[in-house]
Amino acid sequence: MEKHHQIFIEQTPTAIAMLDTNMVYLAASKQWVQDFKLEKETIIGRSHYDIFPEIGDDWKAKHQQCLQGAIDICDEAPFYRKDGSIQWIYWDVRPWYNAEGEIGGLLMHTGDITEQKEKELKEKKINTILSDTSEIARIGTWEIDLVQEKVIWSSMVYEIHEVPLDYEPTIASGLDFFEDEESRNRVLKSLKEAQEIGTPVNLNLNLKTAKGNYRWVKVIGKVEQINGESTKIYGITQDITSSKNSEQLLNVAYAELEAIFNSNSMAVITTDKDGVINRFNSGAEKLLGYSAKEMIGINKPEIYLFEEELNVFKKDMELEFKGDSSDANFNYRNEKIYNTRQWTFKRKDETTFSGLKSLTAIQNKDGFNDGFIAVITDISKINEVKDELRKRNDLLNLAERLSLLGHWQWNIIEDVAIWSDNLFALLDYEGEQFTLDFATYFAMVHDDDKDEVLKHFELAKKEQEFKNITHRIITFTGKIKTIKIIANVISNQKGEAVEMVGTCQDVTESKKAEQKIIEAKEELEIVAQKLSHQNKQLADFTQITSHNLRAPVANLNSLMEIYKLSDDDEERLDIFGKFDTVIDRLTLTLNTLIEALKTKISDAQEELENVDLNEILENTTQTLSGVILTSDAVVKGDFIEVSNITYNRIYMESIFLNLIGNAIKYRAKNRTPEIIVKSKLKNGRNIITFKDNGLGIDLEKHGHKLFGLNKVFHRHSDAKGVGLFLTKTQVEAMGGSITATSEVNVGTTFTIIF
Repeated sequence: MEKHHQIFIEQTPTAIAMLDTNMVYLAASKQWVQDFKLEKETIIGRSHYDIFPEIGDDWKAKHQQCLQGAIDICDEAPFYRKDGSIQWIYWDVRPWYNAEGEIGGLLMHTGDITEQKEKELKEKKINTILSDTSEIARIGTWEIDLVQEKVIWSSMVYEIHEVPLDYEPTIASGLDFFEDEESRNRVLKSLKEAQEIGTPVNLNLNLKTAKGNYRWVKVIGKVEQINGESTKIYGITQDITSSKNSEQLLNVAYAELEAIFNSNSMAVITTDKDGVINRFNSGAEKLLGYSAKEMIGINKPEIYLFEEELNVFKKDMELEFKGDSSDANFNYRNEKIYNTRQWTFKRKDETTFSGLKSLTAIQNKDGFNDGFIAVITDISKINEVKDELRKRNDLLNLAERLSLLGHWQWNIIEDVAIWSDNLFALLDYEGEQFTLDFATYFAMVHDDDKDEVLKHFELAKKEQEFKNITHRIITFTGKIKTIKIIANVISNQKGEAVEMVGTCQDVTESKKAEQKIIEAKEELEIVAQKLSHQNKQLADFTQITSHNLRAPVANLNSLMEIYKLSDDDEERLDIFGKFDTVIDRLTLTLNTLIEALKTKISDAQEELENVDLNEILENTTQTLSGVILTSDAVVKGDFIEVSNITYNRIYMESIFLNLIGNAIKYRAKNRTPEIIVKSKLKNGRNIITFKDNGLGIDLEKHGHKLFGLNKVFHRHSDAKGVGLFLTKTQVEAMGGSITATSEVNVGTTFTIIF
């Protein structure tokens, strides 16, 4: 049985190895040696762990479980090689049983899917991985003891028939798995011929499992004779359901290659040891345009290959097997060649096409080459598709550059991110690209935006929907840019978010333009509000002017009428004196209104300068020095917090003069006047307060007309109601505001917010 296993394994075209219970190699297929790059090593008789020192304790533990009867199947996993490379493989590890049904070691069936896996990651999860090993090479062994009439199955045969391991098979019960009479008769006839004349068993059958499932199986058997008597029939059963319609069948101990050579979908060509073609299937006829009759026994592969490519191939083989040796007798055709590469093929009609050719040396039992087998597939359509994809990718790159776009994809489970070249460029990166993860991107997010971005991605994973987000990012060169991210979330069958793919656009300039528009709009709104306020002020001013001029003009008219009617010179002289008083009053009113109007219509913002408050207070006290001396007033200034304000100097001097002058004018008679002027900064605004201990104002009674023109609140000979009106007008002309708090006979505080 073990020898049978070894023969089968050595000839199978898939990667299979047979090991004993000590994990020592008994046999390995050529594909196994090729997949794991062991061509230069002798592995038979050596420990699996010596050959692969990179195998960890977790895999060793699984091997021990399999040696106890377990089966370890994996669709895909990374195999970290000792040279630092990563090889993606799938495997089916299970025990093999000897003739006594005991575990003799392990059968390891693997497949190298590195190229497909890398392509899968690069091309956004395109599902092109190979079918699981268990679906393409499910093989079990069986034995019929003709003397004891006993049937023995390996565990895989039980699995193929979907029966429990305590099921006891017999020849009769085995027939029950075939529904049609023809299949049962074929089985009985084949077993009878094997027993009587030693004919090998070779059948393709369709069986119905114990669970009602239909499966195609290949059954191959061989007779064991003692003293000319058939004593046993032993063989293998292979589940070929998934490979029934494929062009390649497994090359077992007694390989059947006719189905492959009859395939039209690929060219299969074999040569003898001298390089002369001896097999040329219909697929080759279709692909190359030659008939098998024209090729077999007559021509060599050189007829459809180009000499330049042949010379390159020969040099590559010499370098691979001969190395630096100068042996003139070296012939690469004697080496164990297994090579796959792209070739250019010439058809009979002189047209050409690109093809992928896998070339394998066929060795005899002594290890010498008997010839080669070549499998050729037309990949010209694939190359055309690749060229078209390359063109589209170039167009995409151009579009990304024009629109400041880059695309990305992020594998959430493995935390591996892929950025397009243009995304690296967009983020000011120059140099060799490197492995990315979420932390790389998140480290570049502006500190003020990190919380928002993190919450956004967590919400996208939770709700499996990515809403557009715009945030700031610090590029590799330290620049701050604003980017807009649009993405989709990809979920698995369990509804879990496993990947995100999207685009990233630099919107820095458009964001700046948008901000400028917003600022311009805000400025226009401020101007509109200011104009509206000024219009209202002018309307109020018109009413005030009309009201304040109406009375003196009417008074003049009345006096004029009296003057005209009077004949008494003394009376006329008295009336004339009253004219003088009324005209002086009217002149004062007109001058006040003119000054107020100037304030309202002039642009005080054009005359801004850095005003020193200490200097303004000093000038004010000098101007009022006479009344300060006669009133013993005390004027103090506290400008420690804010000593300078950018303002219209004339307005500032007028404000100080009016407010300090009023404080002295309306002082209390029973205490020394004290005025304190203080500046401070609050919420980014400059503030000045004028506090006195004078008569105070009844704000409940007079508050609504506090800053009105000609409004007075005390019986003072100099009270004209002009100072506060002008002060308010000047403060508001500069965009500020003025308010007052007061208590009668305690004092008043005016607060100006600039």
